[in-house]
Amino acid sequence: MNARPAEPTAGPGGPPARRPFGGLPAAAWRAVVLGLLIREGFSFWTGHPYDFEVWIRTGHAVAAGTNPYAFWPSIPGVSISYIGVPLPSAAYLPFWPLVTGGLYRLWEAVGGGNRFVLYFLLKQPPILGDTATALLLYRAVVAWRGDAATALRAVRGWSFFPYAILIGAVWGQFDSLVVASIVAGLLARRSWGRVASHGWGIFVKWVTAIFLPLEAFAARGLRRAEFLLGLAIPAVATVAVFVVFGWGFTNVVAASTSQSRGGGGGMNWVGVLTSPPINPFLAAHPAVGFALSYLWVPAVLLAGWLGARWMATGRPEAVLRAMILVTLAFLLFRWGLYEQYMLYLFVLLWLDILLFHPDRGSLWRWTNAVAWAYLLINNDLAIRFLSPLSPSVTAFTDTLDASPAYGTVRVYAGIAVAILMTVLLARLVLVYLRDERSADPWWRFGRPRPPTTLATAPG
Repeated sequence: MNARPAEPTAGPGGPPARRPFGGLPAAAWRAVVLGLLIREGFSFWTGHPYDFEVWIRTGHAVAAGTNPYAFWPSIPGVSISYIGVPLPSAAYLPFWPLVTGGLYRLWEAVGGGNRFVLYFLLKQPPILGDTATALLLYRAVVAWRGDAATALRAVRGWSFFPYAILIGAVWGQFDSLVVASIVAGLLARRSWGRVASHGWGIFVKWVTAIFLPLEAFAARGLRRAEFLLGLAIPAVATVAVFVVFGWGFTNVVAASTSQSRGGGGGMNWVGVLTSPPINPFLAAHPAVGFALSYLWVPAVLLAGWLGARWMATGRPEAVLRAMILVTLAFLLFRWGLYEQYMLYLFVLLWLDILLFHPDRGSLWRWTNAVAWAYLLINNDLAIRFLSPLSPSVTAFTDTLDASPAYGTVRVYAGIAVAILMTVLLARLVLVYLRDERSADPWWRFGRPRPPTTLATAPG
């Protein structure tokens, strides 16, 4: 995207907006600060009983100067769940283990032994990632439209987006850092800048690797080699960390493989196939499950090839369209579509709806609603996120999930939601392939109706 940033105006044709600090108007900063405060209010007493516990143990291992890629016991006085049960480290490249280790060391120095201070510190990277995403969305809207009113709507929308707040500030997932890198890449003036942002995203949490085939297909001549930059950045950074700290490579390779493949379950068709009623068939035929678990690779390659002609134009609308198609292909076929992965789709859809296709707002609302339904079903109506208060919370939810009545309802409700999300993602694929100017809800697959104006916002 080579567009020169436009001077923001109060609205189409309006006077230039006041920018008292950092290029943003006071109203935008109020939204950012209030969104930050809301997130901080959840930060120190909530967390996912498994993922957040893994961050704690990984940080403890790194802070002790140990290679974190192993199984670790619970930490007395600090762990929030699965006390006495060894858990693996964070299964990512070394960026996140280093961050958790640094924050654990900081807590040891200034936390006074208060475990809630540690939880607060571990939530800061995802919270700051959300804040950065909101600021970058403002910049993107200003750069592409020069409309301060729409830019303000963008920053407010993400600052107060409940789904993003729960994933980062409550759950403790750090995908917001990768989301911010995606939006930053959209603002790059040259394609290599966007590829570099993808490379940084891979180092943080590998997901942005799905955009590298798209970049390669869209480039011409020697520029086709630019995608190698996206591979070189995480490779060099990872090797440098392992050499400096003297860590071995064996377990990180296994961890990366598990991340690239996925673990089954989730809110797409895989959640149906791997559910208790059907999973015995896959268990008896492991080769079938292994083959299906990598369907996302050809899906992403095909989507990248189809979207390359749009990406090559460099127009913001076309670049968004191509990246959304690739993201949809990944989400539709990943072997385990978990709640945090929806953020990558939501941020791109939000920009597309705000700037180019407001009539797709119905699909936005359905996608958000179905994602929320799965999140609440899968996490026992959000009770799981209270686990930092007491290990008894996880014991209670585990017992609840195993109960004949609630457990059975939970399983079949999850299957129903997975079917809905699969149909919805397939509908979105058709919308972006055909570039429908007005998109009906997920249950309509026929010809699109005439455009209508819909008010849309996150949440």
